[in-house]
Amino acid sequence: MGPVTIFDKSALQALSMDESVWLDAFTMGNVTPLFYVETLADLEKSVKAGSTPEKVVGMLAHKTGFHAVPNVYHRSIMLAELAGEPPIPMDGRPVIGGGVPRLNDDGTTAIHFDEFPEAAALNRWQNGEFEEIERAAAKQWRADLAAQNTEEQIQLVKNILPISVKISNLVQLKEFIDKFCETTDRHVLQLVLQLLDVPERGRPIIMQRWLDAGSPSLEKFAPYTTHVFKVDLLYYLGMLRGFISDVRKSNKADLAYLYYLPFSMVFLSGDKLHASTVPLFLRPDQSFVKLDEIEPALQEIDAHYDALPDEVKALGIMRIAGYPPAHMDNVITQLWNKHMRPDWREISKQEEAGRFKPREEEPEDKDFIKEINKKHDTAVDLPDGMEVPSVDDVQHVMLKRKMPVQKGKWRMISKDVEEKIKESNVDE
Repeated sequence: MGPVTIFDKSALQALSMDESVWLDAFTMGNVTPLFYVETLADLEKSVKAGSTPEKVVGMLAHKTGFHAVPNVYHRSIMLAELAGEPPIPMDGRPVIGGGVPRLNDDGTTAIHFDEFPEAAALNRWQNGEFEEIERAAAKQWRADLAAQNTEEQIQLVKNILPISVKISNLVQLKEFIDKFCETTDRHVLQLVLQLLDVPERGRPIIMQRWLDAGSPSLEKFAPYTTHVFKVDLLYYLGMLRGFISDVRKSNKADLAYLYYLPFSMVFLSGDKLHASTVPLFLRPDQSFVKLDEIEPALQEIDAHYDALPDEVKALGIMRIAGYPPAHMDNVITQLWNKHMRPDWREISKQEEAGRFKPREEEPEDKDFIKEINKKHDTAVDLPDGMEVPSVDDVQHVMLKRKMPVQKGKWRMISKDVEEKIKESNVDE
């Protein structure tokens, strides 16, 4: 699938359907809650003649890759951290909710994910099916955006900038914010709780936890909450100093994508504000990619596979595109060089001949599918008293997905595999 990638709505909207196929083939999308909200909000947006808001949203939903997973809402992660729950790794892996721990009949453990509600919604949107509550949410989102007033938050944080400190750009502002967050001053933690709107009833408990821990720095006490705090500080102080426009109402929403940056390897955007802010928060093992950089790479890949014989293309993307073409040197392959296993090009070369050939009928295919179904159906709830395993401890993870047979000009799976799936009653 490729490196975990966050994309904003405008980036996906700018890609053609065929380009989105290859983005999904060679990256694993981490879809932020904000993406779903912004996409749905287009129901209330005026569109070009000859189209409808429903068609625009349906097209965006169809472009969203089936490999993609929805990230848990940032406030849920933040409040859990502040409550003292085990820290969430900020190492590029998405934070996925809804998994159910199960016990297999052989005594091993697993985590089962049914179809994500967000994925089910995208499937409905593709067909132009929208629930009334979704239409109401779209209307409310656009109204809230139009009525946005940041003056209160700016007033709350403006005094942390000393008059004597010269700050001329966003880079210097981010350096100041990093230094400011190294403090062990309790008043800074109080500011965090206030700015991030942490429920007041929980604030004394959080403060006591911090005191009991020896009054550590923000980074040590609540690293993810500190990350969110830094993003907000950059936004409000950036507006105060004129580095971020206070005219464009969507800037706050654009910056909110950065809340999820710790749970990705790559951030893809064509937005100018993202280009000036995302790099300030990147770890060395992360990448920021501009839309106009990735489009030529996706087009090159599309042309490469489109030149293959029809009988090869009929095998489907899932069969012929396990790895990017090894001979290419473009943004996609460079991202694989940086973020994926170092020998991927060698594997791609070795498998190319084999994966471009139709497979002979393998009777064990159906048996394998039946075995997977049996393992899913016979798993039971964990017995009382058994420790709930983490994702790192289980023997396997089962994740239900639905994918289209055809997307753009590309077939995802061969007709043969499609028939086998139908015969085996496998949800995919």
